[in-house]
Amino acid sequence: MENDTEVPTDIEKALSDIRTELSGLHAQSKFLNEVNDRLHNENERLRRAESKATLQPSLRELIKLADDWRSRALAVREDADPARLCADVVEDVTMILDRQGIEAFSADEGAEFDRRQHRAVGTRATADEALDGRVAEARRPGYRDEERVVRFAEVVVYKVAAND
Repeated sequence: MENDTEVPTDIEKALSDIRTELSGLHAQSKFLNEVNDRLHNENERLRRAESKATLQPSLRELIKLADDWRSRALAVREDADPARLCADVVEDVTMILDRQGIEAFSADEGAEFDRRQHRAVGTRATADEALDGRVAEARRPGYRDEERVVRFAEVVVYKVAAND
């Protein structure tokens, strides 16, 4: 009988130890979740601040561009050349992009089509096989930063016409 009374006592002690350990694990888990939540919130705050800091120079440039064009709008006369005004806008925006580290590049006519830099927006038939896969016309410039192409240069590509 002595063994029978020891077994329940041992089981009770083991259960009590398990409860104590589970309680400790629960408290530790709660603490870790609170730390995780706090770190997540802090990370989000830092990310938002970094994003704002990164955008500030671009926003200042855009505000200056808007101010410049408001002034130009006041100075525009009826005899103003609309094509020249459009060219001025392109020049201003290109300078802003350049200051932000974005470089414009163009595809040369006759250059080999390069899908890492060019996007074909059309084809032009040719009988000259030497021109097949070469740039026939550059439509829009591409833009790149030091590391990658931001926008591909849009080009029309020569394609040898199929013989029927």
